Amino acid sequence: MSIQKFYTNAAQKDFARAFQFRLRFFNNVAFDENHLTYVETAALPGRTITNVPVPYMGLSFNVPGTVSYPGSAGYAITFRCDSDYDIRSALEAATFNAFDEAASTGDYSLPGSSSQIGMELLDKNMVPVRFYTLFGVYVQSLADTGYDIKDTGTVQTVNATIAYQFWRAGTPKTGSRPVSTDAVVPNKVRGNPTVNNWLGGNRAF
Repeated sequence: MSIQKFYTNAAQKDFARAFQFRLRFFNNVAFDENHLTYVETAALPGRTITNVPVPYMGLSFNVPGTVSYPGSAGYAITFRCDSDYDIRSALEAATFNAFDEAASTGDYSLPGSSSQIGMELLDKNMVPVRFYTLFGVYVQSLADTGYDIKDTGTVQTVNATIAYQFWRAGTPKTGSRPVSTDAVVPNKVRGNPTVNNWLGGNRAF
């Protein structure tokens, strides 16, 4: 591709920027929309199809197998900490809801499909262009938060690690975010419905 062709394509399609995102909901933590504006960093989740080698006469064929979500046990989110520590407190409470050693009890069953995190990718007008929803979410860990009396006023952050089961993606053209797995449809395979159709009503799991 020539430099001129690259320039023409880039001018038409532009580029996504790392700050063009927002966390839209975090269902099983006591957050409201104001808390979610304090999200500093997050990431699009990954997905892996297992490779199954099939050897034959010295040649190994590669066949697709089942799916795994390699980051599902350790999805990192960084929050800026509000002055009242509401965000830190809500995340702490979520871990104690999962298990409280003081009473040796907790809700440590498999999180249901209503436990979700939703992320939106935005254009330059702050309009969503793509959605990602993580299902079966719980707060797996909170990192230590350090303090330093010599600091000059750095904004404090809270680092949380989330675990989830699987994720789905879609676009505004094909519907809003799902609220349960009943709203998720299978991936697009050889003309089958795509997960972009949020409201298809077919059960994927």
